[in-house]
Amino acid sequence: MSVGSADPRRVYIETYGCQMNVYDSAAIGGILSAEGYRRVEAAADADLVLLNTCSVREHAEHKVISRIGELRKMRREIGLPRWIGVVGCMAERLGVKLLGGVNHADLVVGVDSYDRLPRILAELPAAPPRSERSATGHRADAFYVAPPEAYPARNSHLVTIDKGCDYRCTYCIVPETRGPQSAKPLAAIVTEIEAVVAAGGREVTLLGQNVSAYRTDEADFAGLLRAVHGVPGLERIRFLTGHPRDMGEDLIRAIGELDKVCPWLHVPAQSGSDRVLKRMKRLYTAADYLRMVELSRRHIADVTFSGDFIVGFPGETDEDFRRTLELVRAVEYDQTFNFKYSPRPGTPAAKLPDDVPEAVKKERLAELMDLQKNVWEKTAAAQKGRRWPVVIEGRARRPRSAWSARAMNNRKVLIEGGAYEPGDRLTVEIEDFESTTFRGAPLDEAR
Repeated sequence: MSVGSADPRRVYIETYGCQMNVYDSAAIGGILSAEGYRRVEAAADADLVLLNTCSVREHAEHKVISRIGELRKMRREIGLPRWIGVVGCMAERLGVKLLGGVNHADLVVGVDSYDRLPRILAELPAAPPRSERSATGHRADAFYVAPPEAYPARNSHLVTIDKGCDYRCTYCIVPETRGPQSAKPLAAIVTEIEAVVAAGGREVTLLGQNVSAYRTDEADFAGLLRAVHGVPGLERIRFLTGHPRDMGEDLIRAIGELDKVCPWLHVPAQSGSDRVLKRMKRLYTAADYLRMVELSRRHIADVTFSGDFIVGFPGETDEDFRRTLELVRAVEYDQTFNFKYSPRPGTPAAKLPDDVPEAVKKERLAELMDLQKNVWEKTAAAQKGRRWPVVIEGRARRPRSAWSARAMNNRKVLIEGGAYEPGDRLTVEIEDFESTTFRGAPLDEAR
């Protein structure tokens, strides 16, 4: 690449969406670094900007198109970035369509084609027709590794263990953008985590569209947890996201038995109505979900739950929504992520009449969020005066004088003052809370 700068291989990667995209951005950075590219901290300093994108919701795609327009305006004004690329799920869904229109990209690379980036970039100065500057399509063996140096030492490192999904939830676009489920080999995962520990890491978060369905000839997800648990020097293991259908007793017992595995389960329910769950093709009932919760509370000490919900799915009645509220009350989640239904092109649900008025969707979303707030405040108030072992994660965003720490069950605690390092362990007494964050007083020295 030649743009007249002293260092024409500067790349800026901007990430949208889930933790898997964060991991993929780190992996892309590793691939390009090996080819002599250098990551910079701002788009205005980059010869190449890559937007790592999400397609789960329409709004996320609109943000990217708008961002391309901003970058093209910047290029007209200051001459940089020379090239604008779209990678990730949106690239996989829309492909060469992103190379046309007013706010078009210069290259498009899908989720299983990151290893082709160096070749595509090498050809850019004498680029062929725009439609050939893309690489998409799914490959089961296309797994990439984020180098340990991509993360601050001793903080949690993300590790992708599988990708794609074999379930066909009617509202979900993941099977199109990420393809069918395929698993990274067990030995490769263990080797990657050993490298993380060797670089100073003490905690990993295992990632996948559906980690609980992980399976190879060597191990299922419970077996993988046992193997990762055996890595010397590793102290904590988190994971997300799980599917309720795959949260069987063997897995739940393994989580409870392995003391490095954090007792936090992010298991989306999506609805509390069996009728809606069937239309969503979720393959479980509300009673099945509650049995999973009860079994988890029986076998996993201090377990906490978070989940996702969609309101206003086609055909959802007031009674259906009431059952969702009942499920939230019964589970007593620490946190829920709640969304209004919006159709995604190409999904089966997009063929259904979007018959819940927008005003009703907004009302239901507000009511669900209010209920969750009330449920959580009751849970949080009961924690005052309790003592928790926590791990320092770093400086808090606000106030900057405080430190951000996290308990094994994923509850966040702010600690005022003191001198700590990420990874330090100590015990705190819970004094108060605000929103989903607690305030704690240290009871001992960091270790």
